Formats: sequence, structure tokens, C-alpha cells
Amino acid sequence: MVQLLRISEETSLEKLEQDFLLQRSDDRNFFLEWQQDLPNLTESDPEDLQRITELYDRINRRSVVSENIIKMAILSPLLDLAGFYSSQFAIADEESIEITTNDGETIYRGRIDILVIQQSLWVLVIESKSSSFSLHKALPQALAYMLASPNSTKPTFGLITNGGEYRFLKLNHPNSPTEPPQYAPSSLFSISPPDNHLPTVLQILRRIAKIIAP
Repeated sequence: MVQLLRISEETSLEKLEQDFLLQRSDDRNFFLEWQQDLPNLTESDPEDLQRITELYDRINRRSVVSENIIKMAILSPLLDLAGFYSSQFAIADEESIEITTNDGETIYRGRIDILVIQQSLWVLVIESKSSSFSLHKALPQALAYMLASPNSTKPTFGLITNGGEYRFLKLNHPNSPTEPPQYAPSSLFSISPPDNHLPTVLQILRRIAKIIAP
């Protein structure tokens, strides 16, 4: 009998490794897109990014920032600045996905918070959490969504964030059933003082957009 599993915060990395032969790559050259050839910021970017930072700080001081507020107040303007609202891309919200394990005995189902699509290619899978949520727990959930990408010839990129912290992901899909899918995370970027890495987050988003739609 086929088992149905819901993709959630309880999804474990160990289970994904067992069910899909998922492997983490320790090759420093595997995920260079967040490290090299980042585009320069424009003259207006610092002001726009400062506005986003101040908004996050203001609402975070009042209470824990919910997922919906993060998507609306933080992620939406970032995606706009990065160019993902252009006609080259499509944006989907709460997209339902389903992926079957290699042995066909388990089906994972869930809903992606934000999905950026270029033609039939999933460009960016974004999993947002409340400001109190640890990104470490969001990693398996985002990877499960990325494994469900219909594209098998190009890498799928991901972003997990709780509004104050950001981490990018890259997943390479296998070329054959005997090869494992491989992934690697970026460094953790924070917008908390004294270091605000939101400018770098924007540069990486623009770099990914340019790779997919040059």
C-alpha cells in the first residue's frame, strides 16, 4: 500500500536521503552562483533595501513576524527588485506538488510558498517561515519541494528565509535513475546589525535570474 506523507516542518533530511538517495555536495565548485559574478547594485538599491530592513525591524520589534507578513512585506519587494516580476518569469503561490520515492512506495505532497517559473523551468523555490523559526528546520522541506521540479537537465535553486536570515540552495537532478540528486547550501545571510547582508541577497537573486533568463 502506498504511503502518503505531507511535506512540512517535520520532514527530515535523513528521510529524504533514504527515500531519494539525496546527497549533499562538499565540492566548493558545486554552488558558485552565490559567490561569483554578482551584479553591481544600482544607485537606488541602497534606499530600497534600507526601507525593507527598517520595515522588518519595526514589525519584528512588535511581535513575531508571520509567514504571510514576510511574504508580503519582505519577499515581494525583494523579488520585484531582483526582476522576477518581469514578463520573463511567472510567479505561483501555494503551488501544490507531489513526488514519489524511487521505490514507488511513498508519495510526498505539499504546497510551495512561492514558486518562480521560467517557461517550464522552476527557477526558484522559496520557503518562508515566521521570524522565530530556525532555517535549519526549513532545509528538508525546501529540498523536498525542489526534488519535485519537473526539470531534469538544469539545476533548481531555492531560498529559505524567516525574514531576518536567508540561505540559498542549489539542487542538481540526476541524469539517470542510478545517480543521486545532489544539493548544497550557501552561507547564512543575516540582516541584523551590525552586518546587513540584504544587499548580497539581492545580488544573488539577480544573479540567479540572469542565469535562467540572460
